[in-house]
Amino acid sequence: MRKIIILALLMSLGHLQAQKSYSYKATYRLEYQEDSTDENSIQSETVLLYLGEGQSRYSSLGKAVNDSLGAFEAPETDFNYKIYKNYQDNELTLAEDITAGRYKYKYTQKLKTIDWEIKPENKEILGFSVQKATGSFAGRNYVAWFASELPFLDGPYKFSGLPGLILEISDLKDDYHFTLTGFQELEKPVTKILNLDNYKVVSQEELDQFRDDNNRDPLGALKNAGVKFGFRNKEDEAKTRKELSEKYKRRNNPIELHLNE
Repeated sequence: MRKIIILALLMSLGHLQAQKSYSYKATYRLEYQEDSTDENSIQSETVLLYLGEGQSRYSSLGKAVNDSLGAFEAPETDFNYKIYKNYQDNELTLAEDITAGRYKYKYTQKLKTIDWEIKPENKEILGFSVQKATGSFAGRNYVAWFASELPFLDGPYKFSGLPGLILEISDLKDDYHFTLTGFQELEKPVTKILNLDNYKVVSQEELDQFRDDNNRDPLGALKNAGVKFGFRNKEDEAKTRKELSEKYKRRNNPIELHLNE
Protein backbone atom coordinates (compact mmCIF):
# COMPACT_ATOMS: atom_id res chain seq x y z
CA MET A 1 0.00 0.00 0.00
CA ARG A 2 2.84 2.41 0.86
CA LYS A 3 4.48 1.80 -2.55
CA ILE A 4 1.16 2.38 -4.32
CA ILE A 5 0.72 5.72 -2.53
CA ILE A 6 4.23 6.87 -3.42
CA LEU A 7 3.88 5.83 -7.07
CA ALA A 8 0.53 7.59 -7.41
CA LEU A 9 1.97 10.68 -5.73
CA LEU A 10 4.92 10.92 -8.12
CA MET A 11 2.69 10.40 -11.16
CA SER A 12 0.18 13.06 -10.14
CA LEU A 13 2.38 15.86 -8.80
CA GLY A 14 3.01 17.22 -12.27
CA HIS A 15 -0.69 17.92 -12.75
CA LEU A 16 -1.51 19.54 -9.42
CA GLN A 17 -0.26 23.06 -10.11
CA ALA A 18 -2.73 23.60 -12.93
CA GLN A 19 -5.54 22.22 -10.78
CA LYS A 20 -4.75 24.54 -7.85
CA SER A 21 -6.01 21.89 -5.48
CA TYR A 22 -4.99 19.61 -2.65
CA SER A 23 -4.74 15.96 -3.63
CA TYR A 24 -3.14 14.53 -0.50
CA LYS A 25 -4.02 14.64 3.17
CA ALA A 26 -1.75 13.97 6.13
CA THR A 27 -3.49 13.39 9.45
CA TYR A 28 -1.63 13.94 12.72
CA ARG A 29 -2.33 13.47 16.40
CA LEU A 30 -1.25 16.54 18.34
CA GLU A 31 -0.60 16.13 22.06
CA TYR A 32 0.19 19.31 23.97
CA GLN A 33 0.67 20.42 27.57
CA GLU A 34 -1.88 23.16 28.14
CA ASP A 35 -0.49 24.36 31.49
CA SER A 36 3.27 24.81 31.72
CA THR A 37 3.09 24.27 35.51
CA ASP A 38 1.12 21.02 35.35
CA GLU A 39 2.64 18.06 33.52
CA ASN A 40 -0.71 16.26 33.72
CA SER A 41 -2.52 18.93 31.69
CA ILE A 42 -2.05 17.00 28.45
CA GLN A 43 -4.65 17.63 25.76
CA SER A 44 -4.93 16.07 22.31
CA GLU A 45 -6.49 16.93 18.98
CA THR A 46 -6.51 15.64 15.44
CA VAL A 47 -4.96 18.08 12.97
CA LEU A 48 -4.90 17.94 9.18
CA LEU A 49 -2.42 19.00 6.52
CA TYR A 50 -3.78 19.18 2.96
CA LEU A 51 -1.01 19.08 0.37
CA GLY A 52 -0.76 20.23 -3.24
CA GLU A 53 1.95 21.33 -5.61
CA GLY A 54 3.77 24.21 -3.92
CA GLN A 55 1.01 24.85 -1.40
CA SER A 56 -0.60 23.44 1.73
CA ARG A 57 -3.41 24.11 4.19
CA TYR A 58 -3.15 23.21 7.88
CA SER A 59 -5.83 23.30 10.57
CA SER A 60 -7.35 21.32 13.39
CA LEU A 61 -9.97 18.76 12.40
CA GLY A 62 -12.62 20.88 14.13
CA LYS A 63 -11.68 23.91 12.04
CA ALA A 64 -11.60 21.84 8.85
CA VAL A 65 -15.13 20.61 9.54
CA ASN A 66 -16.38 24.15 10.01
CA ASP A 67 -14.75 25.11 6.72
CA SER A 68 -16.33 22.12 4.93
CA LEU A 69 -13.18 20.32 3.93
CA GLY A 70 -14.66 16.88 3.83
CA ALA A 71 -15.58 15.83 7.35
CA PHE A 72 -19.01 15.31 8.86
CA GLU A 73 -19.09 16.02 12.60
CA ALA A 74 -17.46 19.05 14.18
CA PRO A 75 -15.32 18.15 17.21
CA GLU A 76 -14.39 20.84 19.69
CA THR A 77 -11.11 22.60 19.05
CA ASP A 78 -8.78 24.99 20.85
CA PHE A 79 -7.24 26.02 17.52
CA ASN A 80 -9.54 28.16 15.39
CA TYR A 81 -6.99 29.14 12.78
CA LYS A 82 -5.89 27.83 9.42
CA ILE A 83 -2.42 28.16 7.94
CA TYR A 84 -1.72 28.44 4.22
CA LYS A 85 1.81 27.96 2.93
CA ASN A 86 2.58 29.25 -0.56
CA TYR A 87 6.03 28.10 -1.60
CA GLN A 88 5.99 29.88 -4.96
CA ASP A 89 5.66 33.26 -3.22
CA ASN A 90 7.57 32.13 -0.09
CA GLU A 91 4.65 33.25 2.08
CA LEU A 92 2.64 31.91 4.98
CA THR A 93 -0.82 33.22 5.85
CA LEU A 94 -2.54 32.50 9.16
CA ALA A 95 -6.26 33.31 9.33
CA GLU A 96 -8.17 33.00 12.58
CA ASP A 97 -11.79 33.26 13.70
CA ILE A 98 -12.13 34.75 17.19
CA THR A 99 -15.18 35.14 19.45
CA ALA A 100 -17.20 32.41 17.75
CA GLY A 101 -16.24 33.73 14.33
CA ARG A 102 -17.48 37.27 14.92
CA TYR A 103 -13.99 38.67 14.49
CA LYS A 104 -11.76 37.53 11.65
CA TYR A 105 -8.07 38.38 11.46
CA LYS A 106 -5.15 37.32 9.29
CA TYR A 107 -1.47 38.00 8.90
CA THR A 108 0.95 37.11 6.14
CA GLN A 109 4.66 36.62 6.67
CA LYS A 110 7.61 35.14 4.86
CA LEU A 111 8.03 31.41 5.33
CA LYS A 112 10.38 31.09 8.28
CA THR A 113 13.39 29.02 7.27
CA ILE A 114 14.41 26.77 10.14
CA ASP A 115 18.12 26.04 10.29
CA TRP A 116 17.69 22.28 10.29
CA GLU A 117 20.57 19.93 11.11
CA ILE A 118 19.99 16.51 9.56
CA LYS A 119 21.14 13.61 11.72
CA PRO A 120 22.08 10.02 10.74
CA GLU A 121 19.41 8.31 12.87
CA ASN A 122 16.55 6.52 11.10
CA LYS A 123 13.36 4.75 12.08
CA GLU A 124 9.95 3.84 10.60
CA ILE A 125 6.59 5.60 10.97
CA LEU A 126 3.55 3.89 9.46
CA GLY A 127 5.85 1.95 7.14
CA PHE A 128 7.71 5.05 5.91
CA SER A 129 11.45 5.29 6.46
CA VAL A 130 12.19 8.57 8.24
CA GLN A 131 15.34 10.43 9.19
CA LYS A 132 16.01 12.65 12.18
CA ALA A 133 16.59 16.40 12.09
CA THR A 134 16.90 19.07 14.77
CA GLY A 135 16.16 22.79 14.69
CA SER A 136 14.80 25.77 16.64
CA PHE A 137 11.64 27.78 16.07
CA ALA A 138 9.95 30.56 18.08
CA GLY A 139 11.69 29.78 21.35
CA ARG A 140 11.57 25.98 21.27
CA ASN A 141 14.08 23.35 20.18
CA TYR A 142 12.63 20.57 18.05
CA VAL A 143 13.36 17.03 16.92
CA ALA A 144 11.73 16.15 13.60
CA TRP A 145 11.46 12.95 11.58
CA PHE A 146 10.96 13.37 7.83
CA ALA A 147 10.27 10.96 4.96
CA SER A 148 12.30 11.82 1.87
CA GLU A 149 10.16 9.40 -0.17
CA LEU A 150 7.21 11.82 0.27
CA PRO A 151 8.41 14.82 -1.79
CA PHE A 152 6.80 17.65 0.20
CA LEU A 153 9.02 20.21 1.96
CA ASP A 154 6.25 20.58 4.50
CA GLY A 155 4.91 19.57 7.87
CA PRO A 156 2.22 20.38 10.44
CA TYR A 157 1.71 23.90 11.80
CA LYS A 158 4.39 26.27 10.42
CA PHE A 159 7.10 23.64 10.15
CA SER A 160 8.73 23.15 6.74
CA GLY A 161 12.04 23.11 4.90
CA LEU A 162 13.18 19.50 5.19
CA PRO A 163 13.72 17.33 2.07
CA GLY A 164 10.56 15.33 2.67
CA LEU A 165 7.30 15.47 4.60
CA ILE A 166 7.65 15.78 8.38
CA LEU A 167 5.86 12.77 9.90
CA GLU A 168 6.71 13.47 13.53
CA ILE A 169 7.96 16.53 15.38
CA SER A 170 8.19 17.49 19.05
CA ASP A 171 9.97 20.08 21.14
CA LEU A 172 12.58 18.86 23.63
CA LYS A 173 10.23 19.38 26.59
CA ASP A 174 7.56 17.39 24.72
CA ASP A 175 5.07 20.20 25.31
CA TYR A 176 3.94 19.85 21.68
CA HIS A 177 4.16 16.53 19.88
CA PHE A 178 2.80 15.89 16.37
CA THR A 179 2.65 12.28 15.13
CA LEU A 180 1.39 11.15 11.71
CA THR A 181 -1.58 8.78 11.98
CA GLY A 182 -2.49 8.59 8.29
CA PHE A 183 -1.46 9.68 4.81
CA GLN A 184 -3.72 9.31 1.80
CA GLU A 185 -4.39 10.41 -1.74
CA LEU A 186 -7.85 11.96 -1.91
CA GLU A 187 -10.32 10.34 -4.27
CA LYS A 188 -11.54 13.81 -5.18
CA PRO A 189 -9.01 16.66 -4.90
CA VAL A 190 -10.02 19.50 -2.60
CA THR A 191 -10.21 22.73 -4.56
CA LYS A 192 -8.03 25.47 -3.21
CA ILE A 193 -10.36 28.08 -1.73
CA LEU A 194 -8.44 31.05 -0.35
CA ASN A 195 -11.11 33.70 0.02
CA LEU A 196 -9.95 35.68 3.01
CA ASP A 197 -11.26 39.06 1.87
CA ASN A 198 -13.41 39.47 4.99
CA TYR A 199 -10.43 38.98 7.32
CA LYS A 200 -8.82 42.10 8.75
CA VAL A 201 -5.08 42.35 8.10
CA VAL A 202 -3.04 42.64 11.30
CA SER A 203 0.44 41.71 12.49
CA GLN A 204 1.11 38.42 14.27
CA GLU A 205 1.72 40.36 17.48
CA GLU A 206 -1.65 42.13 17.18
CA LEU A 207 -3.51 38.89 16.49
CA ASP A 208 -1.83 37.12 19.41
CA GLN A 209 -2.79 40.00 21.70
CA PHE A 210 -6.39 40.07 20.50
CA ARG A 211 -6.68 36.30 21.01
CA ASP A 212 -5.25 36.62 24.51
CA ASP A 213 -7.64 39.44 25.42
CA ASN A 214 -10.57 37.38 24.14
CA ASN A 215 -9.50 34.30 26.10
CA ARG A 216 -9.07 36.38 29.24
CA ASP A 217 -12.70 37.57 29.13
CA PRO A 218 -14.70 35.59 26.53
CA LEU A 219 -18.07 36.63 27.96
CA GLY A 220 -17.13 40.28 27.70
CA ALA A 221 -15.89 39.78 24.15
CA LEU A 222 -19.14 38.09 23.14
CA LYS A 223 -21.20 40.83 24.77
CA ASN A 224 -19.21 43.46 22.89
CA ALA A 225 -19.99 41.52 19.71
CA GLY A 226 -23.73 41.78 20.44
CA VAL A 227 -24.35 38.32 21.87
CA LYS A 228 -26.99 38.15 24.61
CA PHE A 229 -26.90 35.57 27.38
CA GLY A 230 -29.77 33.94 29.26
CA PHE A 231 -28.25 33.59 32.71
CA ARG A 232 -30.90 32.96 35.36
CA ASN A 233 -29.19 35.32 37.80
CA LYS A 234 -25.97 37.18 38.50
CA GLU A 235 -24.64 34.25 40.53
CA ASP A 236 -24.78 31.98 37.45
CA GLU A 237 -22.98 34.59 35.37
CA ALA A 238 -20.33 35.05 38.07
CA LYS A 239 -19.82 31.28 38.28
CA THR A 240 -19.37 31.03 34.51
CA ARG A 241 -16.91 33.92 34.50
CA LYS A 242 -14.89 32.23 37.26
CA GLU A 243 -14.78 28.92 35.37
CA LEU A 244 -13.66 30.63 32.17
CA SER A 245 -11.06 32.65 34.08
CA GLU A 246 -9.60 29.48 35.57
CA LYS A 247 -9.50 27.89 32.13
CA TYR A 248 -7.67 30.94 30.79
CA LYS A 249 -5.04 30.69 33.53
CA ARG A 250 -4.41 27.04 32.60
CA ARG A 251 -3.82 27.88 28.94
CA ASN A 252 -0.42 29.46 29.48
CA ASN A 253 1.82 27.37 27.23
CA PRO A 254 1.56 28.50 23.59
CA ILE A 255 3.48 26.71 20.87
CA GLU A 256 5.32 29.94 20.01
CA LEU A 257 7.05 31.31 23.08
CA HIS A 258 8.16 34.40 21.19
CA LEU A 259 7.88 35.75 17.67
CA ASN A 260 10.37 34.05 15.38
CA GLU A 261 12.29 36.92 13.83
